[in-house]
Amino acid sequence: MGIKQHKNVADSNYIFCRKGGRSIIERRPVFSPDGQSIAVIVENIVRVYNIQTGDCVRFLETESNVNELVGIQFLENEDYNLYGCSEKGCITTWTWDQGAVLREINLNINDDYKVVTFNMLSDTECFVACSKPKKQLCFGIYSVKTGKLIQLFKNVYMKNNSMVRVSLGYCNGERFAAVINGTTDLYIQNLQQFHICNILKSLNTFRITAVAAHHKENMVAIGDAMGRVTILRGNLYNKKGLGQEILHWHYLPPLDLCFSLQGSYLYSGGIEKVLVKWTAGNLTNKANEKNFIPRLPGNVRYIVVNNSHIAITLSNNSVVIASAAMHVMCTILECGGLSSAMQAIGSSLVFHRHFQALLMGGRSGCLQLYSPQSDKVLYNIDITEVNRMLPSRRNIIPLEIEVTSVAISSNGKWLVTSEYRNDGKVYPEERLKFWAYQNKKATPYELNTCANLSHGGCMVVSLSLNGEGDLCVSAGADQKFRIWRRETIQEKKQKTRITWSCVTACYYSSGVSQFLSHDVLNNYKIGDPYIYAEFEVYPYFREIAKDDIIEKVFNIHKQRTTMDPNAVNPGTKVDYENDMGGVDISHDGSLIAAWFGCKLTLWDTHLCTFTTLSHFALRPKGVHVRFGNKDAAHYLVCTTDNCLAVWSLLSLTMKWLVEIHPTCLAADPFTNIMAVTTKTNDVYVFNPHNSSPILTQKQLLDPATGVFRLCTFGQSSSNAIKLYLMRNDSEIYSIEPAKKQTGTLEVISKRNLPVSNFSALLAQQRLSEAESTTISRDTEYVNNSQANSTIAQLLTASPHMVPPVSLLSVTFLQDISGHRQVEETVDEPIEEAMAVDNESSDDEDDLPKSNMPNVAQLWTPNYEVVKSRKINKIIKEPFLDLHSTSSIFNL
Repeated sequence: MGIKQHKNVADSNYIFCRKGGRSIIERRPVFSPDGQSIAVIVENIVRVYNIQTGDCVRFLETESNVNELVGIQFLENEDYNLYGCSEKGCITTWTWDQGAVLREINLNINDDYKVVTFNMLSDTECFVACSKPKKQLCFGIYSVKTGKLIQLFKNVYMKNNSMVRVSLGYCNGERFAAVINGTTDLYIQNLQQFHICNILKSLNTFRITAVAAHHKENMVAIGDAMGRVTILRGNLYNKKGLGQEILHWHYLPPLDLCFSLQGSYLYSGGIEKVLVKWTAGNLTNKANEKNFIPRLPGNVRYIVVNNSHIAITLSNNSVVIASAAMHVMCTILECGGLSSAMQAIGSSLVFHRHFQALLMGGRSGCLQLYSPQSDKVLYNIDITEVNRMLPSRRNIIPLEIEVTSVAISSNGKWLVTSEYRNDGKVYPEERLKFWAYQNKKATPYELNTCANLSHGGCMVVSLSLNGEGDLCVSAGADQKFRIWRRETIQEKKQKTRITWSCVTACYYSSGVSQFLSHDVLNNYKIGDPYIYAEFEVYPYFREIAKDDIIEKVFNIHKQRTTMDPNAVNPGTKVDYENDMGGVDISHDGSLIAAWFGCKLTLWDTHLCTFTTLSHFALRPKGVHVRFGNKDAAHYLVCTTDNCLAVWSLLSLTMKWLVEIHPTCLAADPFTNIMAVTTKTNDVYVFNPHNSSPILTQKQLLDPATGVFRLCTFGQSSSNAIKLYLMRNDSEIYSIEPAKKQTGTLEVISKRNLPVSNFSALLAQQRLSEAESTTISRDTEYVNNSQANSTIAQLLTASPHMVPPVSLLSVTFLQDISGHRQVEETVDEPIEEAMAVDNESSDDEDDLPKSNMPNVAQLWTPNYEVVKSRKINKIIKEPFLDLHSTSSIFNL
């Protein structure tokens, strides 16, 4: 897949492209007819993954420009074409073997309508649900060949939302569609007799959250908000003739249901992160039997099955492939998939030079190592190493332990992480962990030291490591920063052990007054005063609220939250005067820079003495601070919400200041360059020596869609800059040097290749003849024109543009007239006398060569000879050779 270059890039030597973070869970995937691969919709393209290895093997793209694909599907009786539909109604047909676009047809829908669901009925018809401007749904059957509307269902009054689901089945031998939208209604529409339809209510009027129609029998399965799965059997168009079977294992609403191809089993999954396999057929010896795949890493969004495999789409942006025996085989994982709490706190983005990958946040309590070159997640590192919190009906989205800050040494040997959880009822969980690099395939880092409550239960807001990885600084919300050193402890039997310990804690003020009155820290022993009742009906069981919790859980991967100090530390008073900001440690570990409100302080690592740097432009609060590297090591760069400033450590004065709105500051540890991003998605790469930026990129993306919050340098140099940017904690972009076109291989089109061995031999022979005749006839004046560009320009110019002959030099006129200068031979001194044949009768040898005059040889064209050659060539063979012509002009 090619890299799209944005038009608003200022420097043509660099390109701005999207690397990762694409959602692969937005739409329902499909298995290939042979069962060896799975097709996944990723925005406007289709990725094909191998289910054995989980690797992406190819892409399927549309010819026309579409914004997003809504659905893809294979026909039941056809295994060689894949059909897809965009949100604007463009239906694309791909040949599955070659991946080529066979046909593109635009459906006759209004421009203000948007396609919500897409289902194929046959190779000529499709069933489409569209959303009207007032969020009203309309259904219709369209022709796939022409795009014309065949039937419009007008007697449907359903509102559109993200929970609209459509499933096709058979009732009494006729095709029908079962439609839900998260309410208590199940709409049944006959697709052959258009006047037959029915609306069914769920049991006890609970909201329907999932639906699946049987492929052969008169059967529909629905899941409600209470967690029950109800199977309806019989005539679906008659309410009185329906039989109901209730399968109840889920405690929370199931989000998707799916029947097996033969219809003997039913699969269900939801918020419990468990896939359940029910026996739903005529297997009397296995009645009410259930199998499970527990501990899935995310909520179940979609379930797709074939004869031998199961595909489970999860909310952490992954697809799990399992066998029919409910054993996990592989996982297709894309970077991203962060929880809403992780997005609110803000994860970290660090470049790991050993793996050439990005260390970034993942699902709850984990970090992921993502390779932008191979577009793969290399490792999922479990940082918290605890079981996940189980959701309940009272709290569907529990607050789990999240990774708040990450720091890594320049050599990549040490990793420091902080984790935090505070629900406002029990004492906060806060840990600082030090990880050592290990050369193992399972995980690249091993836990070395864990410091529980390193900041007294207050969240760590910033971390920093020096270049060697033997000194660490952690800043917490308790208005203190702590210095940690790596030590080697001598144990028994001459064994040594490496560990980390806290040397001291530094603060600008007391740093304890406001936290002593914190309700969570003082009254944590009271616990949760809530008394659970035996049964309680929650509002989301029957009604759709303004902020529907079920719809929010289903689309939790789309949540775009912001940082709220009260949400992270409930009950904590905001104190900008002495609140901790960013911290940084110099490369040699001699100095520490820390923000205390609007005061930037410099600390000596050994003596713990400090100096305060203040300026009126740095109010109200500092955010980031970074030391320079290499020849800029004597500079200190800091940011606030409104400006970026550079301090000189030699004179302790501000060198220059720029009024912008920074969101992130990054420094390359191996060069002297830095980068800053702004709220308008501007990127500036600069050197602290000068306020003029090295590279400027203005408004790379629309700020309304998201702002760059994190950035880090890749493998960069002073001449080639590579910068990675993260937007909304999931989408990865890069600014990197443009690839040069030199050294590329020539692309040979297949249409230029000969069709047989005889034609190849004939083409080669004709081409060689044409080349030989052309060279022998035109060598004299072609070589001269190519050797001198001035002559070539003069001969190809118009007559009125040619200078007068009187102004041209004699040598130039001799060259274009064909005059050849005979090279004079210089007599070299002869050491020995040469033998002369006295019997020679050649008179020219008797003349001295040095006295021979130069003979002017003028070229005189013989037009009769040239004309006879051309006539003979036309008679013998065609005037134009198609093979040689196409090869010359690269056709």
